[in-house]
Amino acid sequence: MTFLRCLGDGPGNRFLVGRIGDGTVGLAPRIGPPLSGTQWNVRTISHGPDVVVFECLGEIPGNRFLDGRTADGTVGLAPHTDPPFTGTRWLATRLEHGAITYECLGTVEGNRFLDGRTADGTVGLAPHTAPPFTGTKWRTEDFLE
Repeated sequence: MTFLRCLGDGPGNRFLVGRIGDGTVGLAPRIGPPLSGTQWNVRTISHGPDVVVFECLGEIPGNRFLDGRTADGTVGLAPHTDPPFTGTRWLATRLEHGAITYECLGTVEGNRFLDGRTADGTVGLAPHTAPPFTGTKWRTEDFLE
């Protein structure tokens, strides 16, 4: 299982959490119980560029796949990774010091970079990874069960 930590420079919540019950995504203050939605399965789906899919491992039934909605800049959970959910594929770009950016590969034009907004605990899509979008850099933390 993997946890995703937002590296934004402001104070606030940092861990990507999928809320399977209502299909939303946000930032949580910590990992682990009772927040089962902070656990993710990250699967690489192509060779060459790192294209990944995020599956929320929360304990209740519902939508599970991280879905960037480029048309309106939001992020939520989708029921599967097949069309029309083209925003469930993400290009992972590794940066220095272990940081990673995730670019949504959805087919509709719009903002594309996964952006954690630590001040209010929300997650959306940003147009680029330069300031003021410091929440577009992430670190994965893998834990074995």
